[in-house]
Amino acid sequence: MDHERVPELEKIVKNGTENGICEKKVDVESERDSSTAFRRQVLVSTGNFLLTLAAGATAGFSAILIPQLRHHKYSIGTISWIASMSSFALIFGNIISGYLMDRLGRKRSQFLSGITFVCGWAIIAFSNDNLGLILTGRFITGLCQGWLGPLGPVFVAEFSSPDYRGFLLAALSLGIAVGVFVSHLLGTFLRWNIAALLCGVFPLIGSIITYFAPESPAWYASQNRIDECIKSFQWYRGTSPAMKAELDRMIHEQSQKDNSKSKLQQLSQNIKKPEFWKPLGIMMIFFLITQLSGINVICAYTTEMMKELMGRHSDKSMAYVAMLSVDMLRCASLVAACIILRKCGRRPLAMFSGIFTTLSLITLAVYLYLVEFNVIRHLSKIVSLGLMAIYIIVSNMGISPLPWNMVGELFASETKGLGSGISVMMTSVAFFVTIKAAPYMFQSIGHNGAYLFYGVSTLLGTIFLYFFLPETKGKTLLQVEDYFRNGSKKEEVDERTQLNDKSPV
Repeated sequence: MDHERVPELEKIVKNGTENGICEKKVDVESERDSSTAFRRQVLVSTGNFLLTLAAGATAGFSAILIPQLRHHKYSIGTISWIASMSSFALIFGNIISGYLMDRLGRKRSQFLSGITFVCGWAIIAFSNDNLGLILTGRFITGLCQGWLGPLGPVFVAEFSSPDYRGFLLAALSLGIAVGVFVSHLLGTFLRWNIAALLCGVFPLIGSIITYFAPESPAWYASQNRIDECIKSFQWYRGTSPAMKAELDRMIHEQSQKDNSKSKLQQLSQNIKKPEFWKPLGIMMIFFLITQLSGINVICAYTTEMMKELMGRHSDKSMAYVAMLSVDMLRCASLVAACIILRKCGRRPLAMFSGIFTTLSLITLAVYLYLVEFNVIRHLSKIVSLGLMAIYIIVSNMGISPLPWNMVGELFASETKGLGSGISVMMTSVAFFVTIKAAPYMFQSIGHNGAYLFYGVSTLLGTIFLYFFLPETKGKTLLQVEDYFRNGSKKEEVDERTQLNDKSPV
């Protein structure tokens, strides 16, 4: 009997070994497929990054343009228009962004915005000190900045995997900071028109990358172009079982939608749903908080604010050194945010950033008040610049990048263009108002009063976020949509279980 069992035992062992080898081969192929998909996501995100870099350069360009134009002795009103013209145009960019990304698709809309961006920088570069052309170029680049505001995060969020989505979205905020730094660096050593010409190179390269990238699979699904959706999804995300399950769910959701109604009827129905108006309210207030914390005011008036913190009699060159130091701190903080968001959730980072941004601003305001009223005799550069450095670090680790991350995550696919457009329009309006009002605030209530206002605004905003901001880390976009639709975390967990248990087609 023992001899009869030997061949059977050998067969079992052989089959087990072969199954183990097959499983290892599957694991290797799955890992290779995931790696290829990640590289493709990074490549297309690089195009987004370069376009966003041009948007950051637009925000920071006035800080080097205004000092170089001061010899013309422009009035404070003219100076404020030079600084705020791009932020005024943001509103119009937001208005067209949602329509164009839904009408033309994410890719074509982004490519068109990049080409327009190049034209705007070219007009500034060849304006030959003509104020009208400078303002025209600033308006066009601001228009593109507003155009890309909702478009970039939506595009990246739709083609990126849940595991990498936070990192890739945070990289867009890093692009803004790098753009500010690049414009300041170029303007420190070069004349402003040469700096503008070089700034136009970045959207040109970004447009070329975008031109060769596939369209968003979610947009194809929303247009009921299922074959193209599958092809695009597999190019971006691979063919692993988890990815196949998400693709199946995306196609299933699209098949359940009623396509018999007109676009207007569908829109009217969708905006009444909680998965539209709930995230809309959260994102509008989150963007408002970001602007009222004063982050973009510092980008636009860096040299002026650095002179105030170091003392009016400080060397002019030191103000430029301080400006570039602030830019480097901003970039380093956003790199840290990219890494932290890969491991940490959105909510903890928002709370940390909001609390310490509030403390640094209010402490800086109190310190400047004490110096003004001679309670402290001399302004210490170490204290004033140190508090500003803390503010730059903590604000750019959370409340600055997070709304741009989450605007591409929170809205349902059928209302993503409208919701993200309205949300970013809120930050554009607030951006314009804060930039336009900043010189008058500095003149009327002083820099100390401005910092106090920004600190109190951040405090109130942080309290709101504590009660209403959801966590999106590790969740698919469909799970986030279900969270707002059902209003229950239990439903969110149940949905995750269903996705994990679902067998791939």
